[in-house]
Amino acid sequence: MPIDKTAQPLTPEQRIKELEAQLKESQQKVQLFEAVIDALRRDYGVRVVKKPSGKPCKSDSSRD
Repeated sequence: MPIDKTAQPLTPEQRIKELEAQLKESQQKVQLFEAVIDALRRDYGVRVVKKPSGKPCKSDSSRD
């Protein structure tokens, strides 16, 4: 969501509504990603694991 710097600052109530909408969208994304991972695991036997933090993927280094 782009931020217009010329607009008036949001009231606390408006900011809360905005944050609640962002939270709801994030929760929906989590549900979607979990469903995809479950389907991959169940239907295709694919094992999906989280990459350890601090260790870049080999393909990431070639993007520079």
